[in-house]
Formats: sequence, C-alpha cells, structure tokens
Amino acid sequence: MKKKIAFFTGNLDIGGIERAIISYVNNIDYDKYDVTLFLEKMEGAYLDEINKNVHIVNFDLCSSRNVLLRKIKNLGKLIRFSLKYYHQFDFAANFKSTIKSGAILSKRFSSNNAFWIHGHYYHTKEEQELFLKKYKIKKYKKMVFVSNRLKNEYQELFPDNKQELYVINNPIDFNDVLKKSKEKVAIKKKRLTLINVGRHSEEEKNLSMLFRVVKRLVNDGYKFDLWLIGSGPDTDSYKKLVNDLKINNYVKFLGFSKNVYPYYKMGDVVLLTSYAEGNPVVFLETKILNTPIISTDVSDAKIDLNGYGIVTDNNEDSYYRALKSFLDNGYEIKEKFDATENNEITMKKLYQMIGR
Repeated sequence: MKKKIAFFTGNLDIGGIERAIISYVNNIDYDKYDVTLFLEKMEGAYLDEINKNVHIVNFDLCSSRNVLLRKIKNLGKLIRFSLKYYHQFDFAANFKSTIKSGAILSKRFSSNNAFWIHGHYYHTKEEQELFLKKYKIKKYKKMVFVSNRLKNEYQELFPDNKQELYVINNPIDFNDVLKKSKEKVAIKKKRLTLINVGRHSEEEKNLSMLFRVVKRLVNDGYKFDLWLIGSGPDTDSYKKLVNDLKINNYVKFLGFSKNVYPYYKMGDVVLLTSYAEGNPVVFLETKILNTPIISTDVSDAKIDLNGYGIVTDNNEDSYYRALKSFLDNGYEIKEKFDATENNEITMKKLYQMIGR
C-alpha cells in the first residue's frame, strides 16, 4: 500500500521555496507514495508545472481587510480541515515555515510530522521566542533544515531538544533547467556580463553593497555589464542609488522573469550578496549551467561551491577583491556536477526521514 504524505505551503508563485517544493513532488516515487499538496492560495506561475499525480487542495486563505471576518473565516477552515484530514496521512510537513495554517494543520494531519527550516527567521532572543510561540515548532516530531549551518544554529539555541533533526538539501529538475536555458531573451550580450537574480529587498539581499563594488571597479577602469533580473520593494531605491553613483551605463534592471535560466547561461558569472540564505537554489542552477558564482558566505557555501565558485566574507572589501580577481583572471570550474546523483541522494534522505 502506498504511503500517504502531505505538504503544506503558501502558493506556487516565483521563489526559491516554491521551486523546491515543485522539485520534491516532481521527483517522488509515485509507485510508493501518494502525495497531497495543500496550498493557502491556489495561485502562482508554477501551478502548471506540478506533477499530474499530485492531489492539490486549496485551503483558500481569507485575506479580507476586515480582521474579525478574516479570523472567523480562517478559523472555520482550520476546524473543517482538521476534522476532514485528522491523522489521514502517514507523514505531513509544513514545508513553508512561515505558513501559520500549515504549522497548525500538519501536526493534526499526522503524528509523523515535520517542520522545514529554509532560512533565518529570528536574530534576537525576543524574535526567537515570538517565532517559537507563533508556530509551536518544538511540538513537531521532526525538524528538517536545508543546510548544516541552520541545523547547528538550532542545536545551539535548543541543546536539550529531543526532536529528530535532519539536513536535506533541495532537489532540482535539471532537465527543466537545461531546456528552459535555451529559450531566447530580448536583451543581447555585448561585453562581459555579471548576473544577479532575486527579490529586491535590501534587508535580505544586500544589493547596495554590490552597487558600491561596481562603482569601485568602474573607477578602476573595468568595463562590463551587470544585469539584475527581479523586482521588489527596494527596486526604486536601487535605481536611485545606481543613478547617484553614476553607474547607469553598467547596470541594467531587466525586471521580473519567470524563466531566469537563459540569463544564467549567458552570464560570465552569477553574483549573490545576501546577508543570509537557507540553501540558495541558485547554487544548484549555476552548477547545472556550468556558470561560476561569487557568493557571500551564506548557508553551506564553502562546501556547496567548492570547485564551482568563489565564497567571500560578507563585507564590501572582500566582495570587491573577489570580483576584481574574476575580472582579471576569470574562474575555471573545477568540478563536474552530477545533478542526477544530487537528486537521488536528496530523495533518499527524504524517504528515510519520512519512514523513521
């Protein structure tokens, strides 16, 4: 008999967590597992990419501006879903950590449950206690981390915790990456090109540091283009900073794109400047497309990018030296990435974690 498993996430819009859950459900062995994916909202650019074997259930989270109405409707849905699916699964997971409905329901769906940690959700003692209270994560049987760094930080915070802790990196649909990387884009490459893809949020992505580094390199006499694919709350302030630094002729804001892979393939190097990351999917994507990456020391970068790129300290001078070194000498990728083996290892860890 197949094991019934459930994952809970927000939606299937553009994002690293969304791409990760798609890769998981598209790689699962459907001869052995029956999968239900619960979405808070049935929406997103990736909806049509889900494996046809997956049962998709819409929680249909109420987002009314009327607080009382919103709470009443969502409470009613929590009760209804709890009664309908109570202990109906052999395993249930809240895959997107900050989904409160998923945090509640996944524990009710199965006593064999897990909470995924994709990144840093608290920085102070007060934030930590608030996070624990809101999501009640210590009541989960299992905790899954996408990097060793996240697991180690959790263990330092809770040394006496008796939960089962696992590190499982994300799988990736490498055939899809390769196929989509061949699609044409409107822009043409004219000279050495640097690529950054991601949400424009200074609090997380630290792009202002990248622009200051670009300014220093321009002053040094280097010629190149920096393409930014993405958008977010700080796009306008970034455009103003680029204008103030007078580097408009070197920086191009290309906006949001559902398919980022042609840009990775066209670029000479991919740049990641984040303050912190869980397990960036860009690490896998650049490996598949054989494009080097320069990344700040986030997640398990020193392990994951060994032979595939340059890892810097998270400060301007360190990043400047790394990018300057690349512009002077290039970077030869020293490893051959086996995406099939990566996925087999990842899925084996998932099956073992579910079955324990």
